[in-house]
Amino acid sequence: MTTRRAFTLIELMVVIAIIALLVALLVPALSRAKESGRRTACASNIRQLNVAMAIYIGDNEGSFPLVTVSNQWPAQLYRGYENLDVLVCPTDPSHREEVGYGARPDEAPRSYVMNLFRDFYVASLTAAELNSFNNGTLQRSISEVQIANPSDTIVFGEKKSGSPSFYVDLAAAAGSGPSAAEQRRHMRGVGERSGGSNYGFVDGSVKYLRYGRATAPINLWAVTDSVRTNTEADDFRPPPDQ
Repeated sequence: MTTRRAFTLIELMVVIAIIALLVALLVPALSRAKESGRRTACASNIRQLNVAMAIYIGDNEGSFPLVTVSNQWPAQLYRGYENLDVLVCPTDPSHREEVGYGARPDEAPRSYVMNLFRDFYVASLTAAELNSFNNGTLQRSISEVQIANPSDTIVFGEKKSGSPSFYVDLAAAAGSGPSAAEQRRHMRGVGERSGGSNYGFVDGSVKYLRYGRATAPINLWAVTDSVRTNTEADDFRPPPDQ
């Protein structure tokens, strides 16, 4: 007669411990893989916004959208993307469950900001023209050919959750980095300077930059050399091991 041998309590506990260990090892890996997919989808959104910008520039003699008080860049570029979900990063916790159907572009959920290029306007406009720019009534804008470093100048970045801003305004940042831009949306670790964000550049490329790389040692939001080489944003430098 064959008798069945049951698991002992110790054997059962060993099996449970092994399963718990495997779960502890696999869950972070699965979480990282899921976030990597979200980061890729976010980069795809920014790539589509770059395409929309290229269409707009082509239709407007090489100029970027006007900065106005009532018609912001999502509305001005809408013909180039036509799907409001493109405005939402899957990792953005404030919009993860939202979709943009039925909303107007400027009112839709949005995870991205555009470069205001303020340093260019400050350097090139008269006092009266700069006042018009600040009031949203200036009827001309920066041209693509006026940006000397298109592959290293940001046009779109990720927006901090909850911020209503449409633009990154370097003047408002007061030397502490672009205040509306989220520099660590993806792949965050335990450190305050971990992770990074996706950025769209004037030349149409999309890059993932670790925290701080968008502002130091070169400020990639700036157009003019004097502001690009301003390295006062030391608080936004990543640690040496990043």
